[in-house]
Amino acid sequence: MMERIDKVMELLYLYKEEQLHFFWSFTLSILGHWVWPPLIFTGLVATGLKELWDYSNFKHLFSWKDIVFGSIGWITAILVVI
Repeated sequence: MMERIDKVMELLYLYKEEQLHFFWSFTLSILGHWVWPPLIFTGLVATGLKELWDYSNFKHLFSWKDIVFGSIGWITAILVVI
């Protein structure tokens, strides 16, 4: 049983940054929609801007996985508010 839990925890830590992209895109989209419905695009815009910043900053790397996870978070937010 402990081995199984260790494998799950290892998987969670492996995708920590992608989980953050999902979380922030989802959260910003839900909050944006709550304030004013057209702001549901806030999470998607934040994901794009963050990756543009990563692309222009030498300390960070551009990642398509981050964009995919941010987009999945945005789509999930849309499904929640519908």
